[in-house]
Amino acid sequence: KLLISSFPNLTRSQVAKFVDGMFDVNMDLPTFKTHLRDFLIQLKEFSVEDNSGLFGEEAEAQQRQQMEAQQAYRSAVPGLLKPSEIIDDDL
Repeated sequence: KLLISSFPNLTRSQVAKFVDGMFDVNMDLPTFKTHLRDFLIQLKEFSVEDNSGLFGEEAEAQQRQQMEAQQAYRSAVPGLLKPSEIIDDDL
């Protein structure tokens, strides 16, 4: 209970997994270090909060790039564009 209240950004299952791993007697030193590093990394992550807004700009840029690539493909192949979608540069 003390660890759960000490780390409010972690869930109960994450803390329980860490504690169980700390008392695992079958764990060798490199595995123990990896387990400890994983826990320390989890402390820095936004595990409970929704962080999808942090990647909004990247997602929009990727979607825009996909749309441009699809438009370039459709304009390169004759007959894929509707006549209303064709941009005439001669006008």
